[in-house]
Amino acid sequence: MRVAIVGGGITGMSVADTLAARGISCTIYEQDSVVGGLAGSFRVNGTYLEKFYHHLFTSDTAMVEVIQRLGLGDKFHWLPTNNSYYAGRLYRLSTPLDLLKFTRVSLIDRIRLGMLYLRTRFVNDWHPLEEITARDWLVQMAGKNVYHAVWEPLLRSKFGRYADEVAAVWMWNKLKLRGSSRGSKQEERLGYLEGGFGQAIDAWEQDLRARGVEFKLSTPVSRIVAENGTAVGVLANDELQRYDRVFATVAPELLLQMAPDLPAEYRGRLEQIKYLANVCLVMSLDRSLSGTYWMNIGDPEIPFTGVIEHTNMQRKELYGGAHVVYISRYLDHEDPLYQMSAEEILDQYMPYLQRMFRGFQRDWVKQTWAWRERYTQPLIGLRYSSLKPSFRTPLKGLWFSSMAQVYPEDRGMNYAVVYGRRAAEEMLAELPQAGPEGSAA
Repeated sequence: MRVAIVGGGITGMSVADTLAARGISCTIYEQDSVVGGLAGSFRVNGTYLEKFYHHLFTSDTAMVEVIQRLGLGDKFHWLPTNNSYYAGRLYRLSTPLDLLKFTRVSLIDRIRLGMLYLRTRFVNDWHPLEEITARDWLVQMAGKNVYHAVWEPLLRSKFGRYADEVAAVWMWNKLKLRGSSRGSKQEERLGYLEGGFGQAIDAWEQDLRARGVEFKLSTPVSRIVAENGTAVGVLANDELQRYDRVFATVAPELLLQMAPDLPAEYRGRLEQIKYLANVCLVMSLDRSLSGTYWMNIGDPEIPFTGVIEHTNMQRKELYGGAHVVYISRYLDHEDPLYQMSAEEILDQYMPYLQRMFRGFQRDWVKQTWAWRERYTQPLIGLRYSSLKPSFRTPLKGLWFSSMAQVYPEDRGMNYAVVYGRRAAEEMLAELPQAGPEGSAA
């Protein structure tokens, strides 16, 4: 059996990994010149750095297992990190004591905010949270004052005009993830591969190649070709390549463009799944901005979502002494900022950075990079499970795994591994029989 995998991100690599283990011949088609997708990297003073900030939570066991299997476990570390909240001034929010000092709300509201974090751990059935918006759920759980002072600015910063449509299940999962990475002393620990996750992507690619997986890089698929209601291959570089199965690991909108033979009812469901884009400005600085790793922005006047100072988790010496900072913004892809250069984005952000960080000057910034991706955050609205696509599409022989199906969990490297594997295993379970070497007959 021969399988075409459209998309060389972590999901596509996980699909290939699972199928290759059963002796199935796989070919990955990737439009970029390298694999990795949203986990792709570039180099800062010779060291890999992700284009979009990445770390792992302690519950992210699948990606940790991949790293260990590839022989990189000695470089992977669980590291203490800290968080803060900016709203006119900086509030540290890493420990219960920090929460008690969070004077943006009253003492009773601080207690309500702390209880919210605790109560999320005891939610065993998330299905009722599909029926209520994050806004209404947060008001119920912590009160209007806490919602308006803390959560509303964060939701609007990330989701913009869609903020009031986000389902509580998305918010609950975010709170649960952060809570799961806190130890007995309530200190958050996040996982990172010293020298960058790009090392794992490279090693995984070489491992898959050694196991017979073929990579066609810089090779976009323009169409998934169907005959008589069955996917029979892909059209790439104006040439039809025939396969027994096709696995798409792209955003739903891209699948719709590639597979015009999908039936109308299925297409209508996929069309309802919307994504936000992201622009990530990365700066190499000659000094630190603050002592915070992860800074959420709760000031509605500031036009970005978060400031992540990577070298408050990793040693700056790994990057030639540079202090590395990400500035993240989620937005509609029609927003003019989506097309701006790194220098133009920095120009837009300068007044706000100078307001936030005392003494900040343009000459602190030694290099800038701007990375953008059209499909980064699925919009999780009410009753999203009714829209969530199955791995098997109505087009026979066409399978589908994407961030849109990582639900109720949220996107990330770990669940790209998990859901790619699940989708491949579901396909394997439907094969009619196996050959003598364990490959599909």
